[in-house]
Amino acid sequence: MVNVRLNERLAPFLALPDHQGDTWRLTTYQGRKTFSRFIGRRDRTGLTALQRHLGHVHRAMTDRAYVGTDFELAELIDEQAADETRKALEDLLLAPWVAGKAGVMLSERSPFRGRTHSGEVDAYITEILAETDMRLGVCDWGYCLYRRETSACLGGEREPNPVLRTQSTCSTCANFAVTEKHRPVWEARLERNTALLQRDDLDVESSALAEARIQESRRILDQLNEGNADGTRS
Repeated sequence: MVNVRLNERLAPFLALPDHQGDTWRLTTYQGRKTFSRFIGRRDRTGLTALQRHLGHVHRAMTDRAYVGTDFELAELIDEQAADETRKALEDLLLAPWVAGKAGVMLSERSPFRGRTHSGEVDAYITEILAETDMRLGVCDWGYCLYRRETSACLGGEREPNPVLRTQSTCSTCANFAVTEKHRPVWEARLERNTALLQRDDLDVESSALAEARIQESRRILDQLNEGNADGTRS
């Protein structure tokens, strides 16, 4: 029944091209790769919308609820997650300026800072992953180079706490890193909270919260603007 709806309603809307001289027929199985890519990606802005649509309490439920005992699908998701980890490390290692405590540390140690992609970078990333078993935590507003012992969100053995992980928590975390890729998120946060402070009906608690978020956002943006030589390191 699902496949019938896919081909009678969705396929005409998508205007799919013919395949080997015949009409391309959609099946639910064809969506597995796309689904795994969607779940495995580290930019989860789209996943937040899906979470709201499904009414899930937090995104960890959306991440895992539809995998179940489908081990092949779980493997596809793991492969996609590994690929995204490599892309994130490449971004961090090559970026001329990085914000966040983990980002500052990694950037300072990177022998490739400010350079272009090369085979040397690929080999270096492979070595990092093999020697450290690094896990990249899901984070829309930056990268979480996850280590449980330094996790500000009090995460578990393998990943950040999906309930306590927030932009405010991440901004002070030793595992956190931000590159130019994430600048729009912090600029929008700064603009949003600056506008909030202009409201006449804002209570004292809300004003204090908005001001704290403004300072957090400015600190991240200042690190991106001025480089890593600032006084916010610890």
